[in-house]
Amino acid sequence: MLLDSIRIIVREEIAAATGKHDNSDRLLTADEAAAILDVNIRWLYRHAAKLPFTRRISRKNIRFSETGLRRWVAAKKPGPR
Repeated sequence: MLLDSIRIIVREEIAAATGKHDNSDRLLTADEAAAILDVNIRWLYRHAAKLPFTRRISRKNIRFSETGLRRWVAAKKPGPR
């Protein structure tokens, strides 16, 4: 999972440096996002309003930005000691 996060970040930095942007951000279901975060689905729904990668599709339907989620996970990981 860490290697995937690094790949995404490197890909985004290269795109930013070259001016090419990939706008194909995938929206994940709660099941998919919970699996990546290794949390319970109920936890994810309880905290959805506070998570920066949550996208509200309609009043009762939410999805989670894969790119935003992976950035958030990478930012939350503690650095080497």
